[in-house]
This record gives sequence, C-alpha cells and structure tokens, in this order.
Amino acid sequence: MKIYSPLFVALRIVLYGSLLFGMAQGIFFDAAHPMEEGYFGELTFTEIGQEVILFILFVFYLFLGSKWKEIRLMSTLVSLFFLMAFIREFNFLIDHWIYPVLVVLAIMIYLLLRNFKKIKQSCIQFFSIPASQWFIAGLLVTLVFSRLMGRSKFWRLLYSDESYRLAKAATEEGLELLGDTLMLISAFEFLFYYLMVRKKAEQ
Repeated sequence: MKIYSPLFVALRIVLYGSLLFGMAQGIFFDAAHPMEEGYFGELTFTEIGQEVILFILFVFYLFLGSKWKEIRLMSTLVSLFFLMAFIREFNFLIDHWIYPVLVVLAIMIYLLLRNFKKIKQSCIQFFSIPASQWFIAGLLVTLVFSRLMGRSKFWRLLYSDESYRLAKAATEEGLELLGDTLMLISAFEFLFYYLMVRKKAEQ
C-alpha cells in the first residue's frame, strides 16, 4: 500500500474533508435546534460526537498496541489517556467520576514503572511515525486552544453579559470536537502506516 501516492493522498483529503464537513454540520444543527437545557448540552451531536470519538480512540490504540510491538507501551498509555477523557465526559451522569479516572491513572503509572526502561524507545518509535503529528495537533486544539478560546472574559469583550454564553459554548465545544476529529484522523493515519509496514515485512 503506497500511502503517499498522489491518488491515495487525494482520497484521504476527500475523506478527511468530508469528516470535518460532517462535524461542522453537526455543530450547526446543535445551534439551530437547541435542547431544552440550552445550547450544546450533554445530549447534543457535539457532545455525543466527542464521546464517541474518544471511545473509538481508546479501543483503536489498545488494538494497535496489541498488534504493533515496537509502539505497544506508548500506544497502550495513549489508549488509557483516551479512556480517562471518555470517563470525564460523563461527569454529568457520574457524580464521583474522578475515582474511575484515578483507577485508570494508577494503571498508567503502574505500566510506566513496570516498563520504565522501555518507555523511551517506545515513545521515540511512536512519535517518529508521521501520523503522530495529527495526534499532537488534535491534542493541542482540544486541551489548549479550545480552553483558551472558551474563556468568558474574552467573549465579554465582544458580547453583552446576556448573549456571550452561546458564542462561548459554540466555540469551545466546536473546537473541542475539531481537536477530537484531528486525533481520529491520526488513528486512520496510524492504521494506514501500520498496514504499509506489515505489508513490507511480509514481502
């Protein structure tokens, strides 16, 4: 599989562009059809989309680690990170969500301590793969940029105290979904790269 051939690159651009278009339309739908509890609540496309993507990423990186020995440790840690993020999304249902998150965090720390000598090489292998750049970009958008753009004091500069909350929610939640989608794209890229590596090994 020639993942950098012009045709395959073009197909991926169309696929990823369609995926981003779908996410943007979902955010538009949420703005046009507010729920009873308000805009961008827990049962909206935007929020459910975030939860679905986080769960897919958890399963994908756990699976990838089981198949790819060189990045197994790093891939497993990334998978557990997404599991924690997935659990965190259900804070509206689970009052004490922090406890299952702490359990997952304890497992991550255990894996790190148990495989301390292997983590450096696994990390190097993981982030040497081009797909990891999508992962880093998505992580920065979700964890950093969306939070900064969602600051109330910023939106109060542009809107009155009565109307800024909608713009704040749409921007912060929309950017968070964008970041999650970029990390989903990274999963596709990791999969394509893995299939290419496996095919070369079989030749």
